[in-house]
Amino acid sequence: MTRTKSARTKLVRLGQILRVFMEKEKVSSSWLSKEFHTTPRTIQRDLQLLKESGFPLHEVQKGSYHMSKDLVKNLEVFDDTELALIVALKNMVGQLGQSFQKAADAVLDRLHECVTTMPVFVKIDDAVPMDSLLLNRLVKAIRGKKQAGFHYDSGKGPHPVIIEPYRIAYFGGFWYLIGKELSSGIMKRYAMDKIGNFRLSKVNFRAVPENLDQLLKGSVNIWFTEDRNLEVTVLVDASCSNYFKRRKMLPDQEIREERPDGSIVVSCRVGQYEAVRSLLKSWIPHILILAPEDFKNSLLKDMKQWIKRQEKE
Repeated sequence: MTRTKSARTKLVRLGQILRVFMEKEKVSSSWLSKEFHTTPRTIQRDLQLLKESGFPLHEVQKGSYHMSKDLVKNLEVFDDTELALIVALKNMVGQLGQSFQKAADAVLDRLHECVTTMPVFVKIDDAVPMDSLLLNRLVKAIRGKKQAGFHYDSGKGPHPVIIEPYRIAYFGGFWYLIGKELSSGIMKRYAMDKIGNFRLSKVNFRAVPENLDQLLKGSVNIWFTEDRNLEVTVLVDASCSNYFKRRKMLPDQEIREERPDGSIVVSCRVGQYEAVRSLLKSWIPHILILAPEDFKNSLLKDMKQWIKRQEKE
């Protein structure tokens, strides 16, 4: 309880320090120490954490700091508690890589728009609750490039896993750990709420794959693979074709043909059919699978089984 209270006090202080920098051109660490009734060493740690979290703080002369306000947008509308939360979020995502940092900044921009223009509504799906202790240990493993082991419950009972942990990713309301399973050498994803008995190894791995963040950025769901050697071709009805024209609804989507009746032929490339199976089902009856034949038959089998079950109810 005491530790939690201390962490909360520190976060609030960080938010208040951030506001001071938003209001003043130059601030000395000694003044901050007196203002917040704490030691100079504590203030130095606070300033260092703010810098590591991505805030543009610079020491203009010994003991005096300046924050580039042109690089910090949209923070003036938040109160001290909200600023503390922003500091915590930026610090957490900053440890997960540049792509997470950019995503967090984009979310903050959208939050600012919601606050300043109330007619705007942004719906963000609720996520499966995440174990903060597990998150912290995973971040430590990723930053330290340490192998890790855990038990994973895939629905058939827990089984042991040893991996090189690369990234934590959020897709469709679920948090995933992405890494290479050492026993198979395959890049896999693990739902974090199914991970138990996590253990950090002393064994290091060399590096996170350079193209991983790009792969994640180009994926519409968690079913991504590096080799996208399977092509799926779909006919989209005129009633829905506009959605596919306005944004990419499928991974690596390409519009192959626009027909006179307004329908379109769309193709996409995936590494496994699971990447689009559920997506395409959500568009039934407004689509037809044109190719490949085996995937079309597999989807058709799913639909027939569903119809039989539905007719029995």
